[in-house]
Order: sequence, then structure tokens, then C-alpha cells
Amino acid sequence: MALGAVVETERAPEAVVALHGVNHYFGHGTLRKQILFDVSFEVQPGEIVILTGPSGSGKTTVLTLIGGLRSTQEGSLTVLGQELRSAAPGTLEAVRKNIGYIFQAHNLLDSLTATQNVEMSFVKDPRPAKNVADRMAHEILTAVGLAEHVNAYPHQLSGGQRQRVAIARALASKPKIILADEPTASLDKKSGRDVVDIMHDLAKQQGSAVLLVTHDNRILDIADRIIHLEDGRMKSLQDAVLANTQQMLATLAQYNRKGELAHRVKDMSSTQFAEMMDKVTGEVQQFLQVISMSNSDTFESMLEGVLEAFTLKIGQVLNADRATLFLVDEPRGILWSKVAQGEGEKALDIRVPIGEGIAGHVAQTGEVLNIPDAYENPLFNRDVDKRTGYRTKSILCAPILDTQKRTFAVAQLLNKKGHDAFDAGDETKLREFATSIGVVLESWAQMSRRHEVAVTR
Repeated sequence: MALGAVVETERAPEAVVALHGVNHYFGHGTLRKQILFDVSFEVQPGEIVILTGPSGSGKTTVLTLIGGLRSTQEGSLTVLGQELRSAAPGTLEAVRKNIGYIFQAHNLLDSLTATQNVEMSFVKDPRPAKNVADRMAHEILTAVGLAEHVNAYPHQLSGGQRQRVAIARALASKPKIILADEPTASLDKKSGRDVVDIMHDLAKQQGSAVLLVTHDNRILDIADRIIHLEDGRMKSLQDAVLANTQQMLATLAQYNRKGELAHRVKDMSSTQFAEMMDKVTGEVQQFLQVISMSNSDTFESMLEGVLEAFTLKIGQVLNADRATLFLVDEPRGILWSKVAQGEGEKALDIRVPIGEGIAGHVAQTGEVLNIPDAYENPLFNRDVDKRTGYRTKSILCAPILDTQKRTFAVAQLLNKKGHDAFDAGDETKLREFATSIGVVLESWAQMSRRHEVAVTR
């Protein structure tokens, strides 16, 4: 190296958003109320950051400040290298042209087609020619799955499709920042998942930074980083999840101790039950991701109560006489269950060798089996019937997969009430329930196995 040569070092990319000590107030005089307290964080180019927190915690206020839709009062807020506090109108306008906005309400213009709504985002100079604008709009609408709806008006589209148009509009001009405020709040589970997956993939392809406000625990996995606000202050996500989950688990444990959970779940509609399953499995999943579970008898007991209530409810929804959950114990080569098969009944300790019977076959193959006549099927093991005095007629059995996509449990329904056998619709529903309940069941299995190891030592 020559004397005096300059050694260049790799520099970290400049943050596209940087907040330092931001405070914000609403109202004046005696009605003045502080909403944000010393909020500080940065968002890097191409990074997807999710902002969580309870209602009224200041999430939307932060988003509108970053978007230049509200004036910064105290602290420093830099967006794309421009200080927004006391910024001139021209500076704010220039920053806004590099930001794509997606809100809970799609905010489409009803009198314009999907293509025309997307073209509303082409505000940068020079504005593309009409044929170029049409092509660009069609390309982004195709990317969000709306190739066949480019000329449709908003009233001709579903809620999920309208939100896709809003995403296309936000991303069409290739903005450097995407601001999304509760984009899945008005959508069902599948539509919401589709929307965030599209947003994630396109944002990553374009290198756009994304700041997304949400209450939806089901979409947290798309984030590179999660920031939590509570009462206008930044808070550790671990502390927040732990507090929220402990409150939820305490409530469920209370119902379990009083014997009320199974009764409460029994009276729910199928829709209410599905929503509760989503919430419980989502909370348990977060809990396991954030902390290392200890050998807690209370937690294990709570999970066992939840599983028992859920198992009975699944049997009720699918009109089965009995429902059972088997855990796969590979080291011992058995399937075992301690979940009660009927309301008010004592839990049966059932142990079946892996590879034997209907459940054992499902555990080995990962296939769903629908058996209209158990005694005519060579896989059926009659020993449990002989031991319990129960007469099995029809069987529907489905695998439950762990986080590694391996079969670690089996859900089994016996005897369709009022019918000779379970049908294809029952198979679909059982698959869906098996997916949802897998998170809770895997947690229970881990806790139960830890307990058994502790006892044998």
C-alpha cells in the first residue's frame, strides 16, 4: 500500500427514518395532554419494522409524524435525510412523494377503476405518459394477484381485493418508505395473511423500508424487528408479551380450576371457537418465542385444561361421539393420551404402540384416514374397545405437525352422530383445527415430557 493511501471502511447505511427524543402533545392549555414520551428508534433501508401496542398507545401518532402528516413538536425526526421538525412545506411535500401509505380503510376512489386508483400514486415529476402509466399499474396489480381485475371498480371487489389495490397503489411508484396502519384489521384470517405476504415480498424486492402498525399477532413473523409502545413510551417487547400472556393464561387457569372452561367453550359457536383458538395459540406461540419455559406445574395444568376443552369442542363441532388427542412418544415407541373423551368423564390413560391401529398408521404416514367401518378395516385395533366396553363404528384421524413439520400428535374422532361415516367436509375442518391446536399441544407435550424426566431422576 502506498504511503498516505486512504483506507476505505464499509459504512453502515444511513437510516431512512430516525426519531430521537420525540415528544408529542394534543390539546392546549389545561387540556394539553402528552401522547408520546421520549420516543427514539431508527428504520434502515429495506427493513420491515412492526409497531405494536394497545389502543391509545401512540402508534398511529408516530406513523403520521413520520409521514409528514402531523408537525413534529419536540425532539428530532429525520426522514430520508430531511429533518421534519420545523421543516418548510416544500420539504414536507418532497418527503411525502417518497412514501407509500396503506391504511385500515383502503381509501380508494369509487369512481375510478383499480388501474386508475393505482395511477393516482404517480405524482413524481416527470409524470409517466398514459400508456406507460397503464403498463406500470397493470404490472403491480398483476403482482398482487389482480390481473383479471385491472378495470374493476372498488364496489366490484372484495375487501381483500380492495386492500390489494391499496397496496399496489402504495408500491407502484417504488417509494423508499411504506407506512401501513392496521392493513389487516378489516380482513379475515386468510385475506389478512395474503395481504401482508404480498406487502412483505414486494417491499423486499423493491428495497422499501416498511413501518407497519398492527394489533394482529398472526403477522408478527414478517417483521425484521418489533417495536412496542405502551402509554406513549417504548417498552421491551419481552415484558409486554410476558405481561399480556400471563394475564391471558391466568384467566384460562382460573376457568380451568373452576371447571368452567370446557362448559364455556361448549356453548360457543363454531366461529367464536375458531377465534378463541387463534387467540390462545397465538399468545402461547409468542410466549414460547420470548421466554424460556420453566418446569411450571401451573402452566402444564392450564395447558391440559385448554386441550381437554378444545378437544371436546372439536368433537362437538364435528358431531363426533368421542374425540381424542394422542402424543407420539418415539423413544418409547408409543402413542399416549390423557385427555378426557367426553364431558365430565375421567381422562383415560391410553397407550398404543406406534405403527399399530388407525392412529399409529396416521402417526407413521402423516395421512388423514377416514374409516366408515372400523371393524372392517385391518388396521383397526380392537383392544381399546375390549378394555373400555366402547363400540367403535366410524373413525376420522388426522396428523398434527410440530414446528419442524413432523407428526408429533394425532387427533382422532369416533362415531359420527346420526351418520354412518364422516365426510370430506369433516376432514377439512379437522385439518384446520389440528393446525391451530398444534401450538398448544406441542407446548403441553414439552412440559409433560420435562415433568416425566424430572420424576424419573
